[in-house]
Amino acid sequence: MPTSKAVIDANIGIYTVINTPHSTGAVKVMTYFQRQEISLFAPRLWWFEVTSVVHRYLFDRVITKNVADEALDILLTDLIIQPVENLYRSAFQWASRLGQKPAYDGFYLAAAESLGAEFWTADQPLVNRSRQIGLSWVRWMGEITADE
Repeated sequence: MPTSKAVIDANIGIYTVINTPHSTGAVKVMTYFQRQEISLFAPRLWWFEVTSVVHRYLFDRVITKNVADEALDILLTDLIIQPVENLYRSAFQWASRLGQKPAYDGFYLAAAESLGAEFWTADQPLVNRSRQIGLSWVRWMGEITADE
């Protein structure tokens, strides 16, 4: 699949703006996208997910209100991610193919499929399951090398 476009999981966005053990890998992936001039896309679900996770981190006192506000500014305003619409039926089908009860991950696969793009995630079990069903275009953020 062409790599001028990529769909990113909410976890990569979160790990890029909030310091976690996964942040180094997420920053490497985002730097790679920037260097390669790759346009970023996500299903509408992405904005709900990042908002919910930032709020959960604030609620659990993992981050301060200032950090939460700054993270939301970056994720919701500064980071240029284009929405992919009308994925409901395809997401439903992908969730079934993955053998998952919820359809959240199916939305990301449906977005990538509709764009002919790679899907990047920090969720290694999702990558493993996707590869079991033959999806070579689902990428784990840990695959990125320093050379890329």
